[in-house]
Amino acid sequence: MAESEGKKKMVTLKSNDDKEFEVEVAAIIQSKMIKNMIEDGCATTVIPLPNIDSKTLTKVIEYLNKHITRDEDEDEEEEDAGKAAETGEEEDLKEFDEQFVTVDLEELFDIIMAANYLNIHELMEFCCQSAADRLKNKSVRAVREMLNITNDLTEEEEKAIIDDAPWAFEGPEIDDTVNI
Repeated sequence: MAESEGKKKMVTLKSNDDKEFEVEVAAIIQSKMIKNMIEDGCATTVIPLPNIDSKTLTKVIEYLNKHITRDEDEDEEEEDAGKAAETGEEEDLKEFDEQFVTVDLEELFDIIMAANYLNIHELMEFCCQSAADRLKNKSVRAVREMLNITNDLTEEEEKAIIDDAPWAFEGPEIDDTVNI
């Protein structure tokens, strides 16, 4: 762990494609895995992340930086600023979150996997909800196509399922909400 001139503690993360990222400790400790490494003294140099590529790690760091938790001193100072500033920040954060998940499903799943690996509960839940919203009310055929699932049922088996649960095969096919 290194300390920059601005007195912000920094940690270096290394993606599986050997790109290094300097990240503020205050942001990265949202990852329970990294937080435990820092507390246990295991983060004195570069932290390798063999399960995360640089593109995904960049997105995760972007999210963590935007959702950084403030120190208590900063919170006390902002209490005096009034509720108007908080509302503005909340709106900015909401807008950021909406834009953050405006990626294709493959990239969204990569972010979910990274959040799971790094144990960033809020990011994982947020991205999983976005993926679920995209799949919601889609037909079985559409979900199979969206998730690249091969239909391993015979025509007879599929017909039997359709007869037992016709509602499962109803719903819109692929639309614009899939790849936003």
